[in-house]
Amino acid sequence: MRTNRWLLGLAMSVSVVALAACGNQGDEAKPKESSAAAEQSPGADSAQDQQGQQGKPNTKDIPKVVAEVNGEKILKDDFVPLFETQYQQMQMQAQQSGQPVDEKGLKKQTAENLVSTEVLVQEADKRKIDVSDKDIDKGLNESAKSGQMSEKDFLKAMKDQGMDEENVRSELKNQLKIEGLVEDEYGEFEVTGEEIGQAYEQAKSQQEQMAQQAGQGQQEMPPIEDMRPQLKEQVKQQKSQEATQKFAKKLRKQADVTIHL
Repeated sequence: MRTNRWLLGLAMSVSVVALAACGNQGDEAKPKESSAAAEQSPGADSAQDQQGQQGKPNTKDIPKVVAEVNGEKILKDDFVPLFETQYQQMQMQAQQSGQPVDEKGLKKQTAENLVSTEVLVQEADKRKIDVSDKDIDKGLNESAKSGQMSEKDFLKAMKDQGMDEENVRSELKNQLKIEGLVEDEYGEFEVTGEEIGQAYEQAKSQQEQMAQQAGQGQQEMPPIEDMRPQLKEQVKQQKSQEATQKFAKKLRKQADVTIHL
């Protein structure tokens, strides 16, 4: 079970589906602006962005139904917690880079992410990919342990980011369905020794760059053999993300999707 990577990612406003959908929206996938959004002047957009930069983002203009996917509705209540969590992450990055958060673009991206999730979950349901309460309990426990937290503290951290336990369990169930779907479609992902070597060199290079940016001395990397299990799982996760991205894009083309933002 690879659940811990997703929930920990969610806690930092990055899910597998969010990563998969980001940057892979074709022209046909671009969300349509609502008439209200289209009628706003540039000055109004700027004022809203400034309001968002000072705290929580603006969510007043988000419609009750954000999108429809094959007749299923994605509601504002589904959208807002994920959008606010991603906004917080982007705001932290903006403080480091000095670039303001593109709130309007982030809204569109969040909607696209939710649409991608919905088409994958619908396909999983068609294939009767089952996820039990026991599976969810196990995934939640693994996520908390990986974050070096108790389950209670983990859920509190998620609630602080706008997701109560019911939301977390629901989203985890969807993610487990998607993982089962991708495995059903593509099978088990194999990892070669060469791929592990490439991942090791990449990790080594990243560590060197981080040390240089921080003005610190280079710490010695553990031998590749000590990191092999971790690197193997990392490569598997990357392949899974790429497969999820590919499959979501395929299903999206076949789906009846309307986005109301």
